[in-house]
Amino acid sequence: MKYLRSLLLATSVLAVPHVALAEGKVVPEIDFLTWPSTKYQHYFETTRYLADSWEELGIKVKLNPQPFPAPMLGMWFNEHKFDVVLSVLSGSSARFEPEFYSNGQFNSANSTPGNMNVGSFSSAKIDELGDKQLRIYDAEERRKVIYDLQAAIYEEQPEALIAYVINTTAYNKTTTELEDYIDTPEGLRSIWNLSRLKPIGGQPAVRLGWTIDQESWNPLTFKIGEDLDRLGLVYDRLMLVGPDGSPQLSAASALDVIDETTLDVSLRDDLKFSDGEPVTIEDVVFTFNYLKENNAIYFKQYLDNVESIAVVDGKARFKLVKPSAPFVATLLAQAPILPEHVWSGILEETGLEKPQDYKNVPLVGSGPYRLKYWKEGREISMERNPEHFMKPAADLLFIQFGSAEVLSSALTKGDIDVTLQPLVPTVVEEFRTFADLQIIQAQSNGYMSARYNINNEFLANKAVRQALSHATPYESIIEEVLGGDAAPTASSIVPSNTFWHNPELKLPEYDLEKAREILKSAGFTWGQDGRLRFPE
Repeated sequence: MKYLRSLLLATSVLAVPHVALAEGKVVPEIDFLTWPSTKYQHYFETTRYLADSWEELGIKVKLNPQPFPAPMLGMWFNEHKFDVVLSVLSGSSARFEPEFYSNGQFNSANSTPGNMNVGSFSSAKIDELGDKQLRIYDAEERRKVIYDLQAAIYEEQPEALIAYVINTTAYNKTTTELEDYIDTPEGLRSIWNLSRLKPIGGQPAVRLGWTIDQESWNPLTFKIGEDLDRLGLVYDRLMLVGPDGSPQLSAASALDVIDETTLDVSLRDDLKFSDGEPVTIEDVVFTFNYLKENNAIYFKQYLDNVESIAVVDGKARFKLVKPSAPFVATLLAQAPILPEHVWSGILEETGLEKPQDYKNVPLVGSGPYRLKYWKEGREISMERNPEHFMKPAADLLFIQFGSAEVLSSALTKGDIDVTLQPLVPTVVEEFRTFADLQIIQAQSNGYMSARYNINNEFLANKAVRQALSHATPYESIIEEVLGGDAAPTASSIVPSNTFWHNPELKLPEYDLEKAREILKSAGFTWGQDGRLRFPE
């Protein structure tokens, strides 16, 4: 991709402001953790635009591309080894629930390794509002607090918001049939669409192209949404979040709210694990206790609010520490139901020191698909479970590619039937001309941002973060890097999440001179070399 500057950046005042020789220390070089250009060129190019703009303010930036998922994910979520990271959070129906993209990201309680507050951000006001909205079950009343929470996050600018994307994928109409496509933030990746795909012409399975292999099949250790999506195909969950964002019964036959901290869940009686054993209410209780006792990374911040889970009158009773409006969507609709007869004895059977070391392959689940085999870095084969109540239409074969460009080429050659990986912006218009391809566009509720590590002395300054919001060339990135398949957002709860998004927040204007004025007002100065310096 040819690197282009935005017109505004190209014509901005590049001269060093006329100030006396600064005596404050020089702002250190910023370590910007980013994605590798070979596989994620548009993500890497986004960070180049940001770095170039920030350097016009006298801030030296070092781009640090790391392979994804490892070691990048570890540096991002566990070690917090960055000053700034290009955060790309995928969208899903489950994430229409506003907790994930607001309080979950910025409450100080969620800043421990593995949790979502990767920048260690802390604000008493945001913590207060975040905790308050959790206790409000009435959606209209809760929305008022969610609006206030977004406004407080906007004021603090813990990240530079870039865009929420429009994911463009495609499938081959001559090899694959999809009846009644359902519009969801995940598009073709959604379980509602995957389960409807059918091969044409005698193929044994629908061939799906993706660039991200499964990092972990162990429900205790996985970290990313893509892992959760595929675990959700082979494991049942008590609830599912529907395409419109509303929780629906799935493995659960009933959900009864006893009081604001007590919920009872009844279980369907027609579920079986892939080894033939029935799924019982005891398996449900075991699962949530097991995930809690072993600090399951993805679910920890939600499980911390669970006081106890027990079988009461043939139902699973969840007792919460405090009320939690998002409990159903964030935990019951996402946590996989594990077979107690498998997981309770894995340490004795395998000799492993801890259950987090268990690879969980072969996998015993009860979901709409069964894991047939996993060839790491190459293929994941799933066969449909014909007895499952969702009745998926066909087997699935996930084929991994080294880059989105190679994957796109494979689709045109007929080597795959569906691309789950969003098409690179440069090929979208060309693909529209191919008669065999059906283009699908999904407006994501996920978003892209430059997340700051507040442990960095420079980025801990609110004025700095506010200045950088005016040094984020999001319009140029959207048009020149993302090919227009994105839209700007002033909030981490993006406009496509219509009910919860605060429309009163205004997009920061890209204005380097305004950014300089904010820095100057906060006491920052520039040396003769043009480098930004701390207040004396």
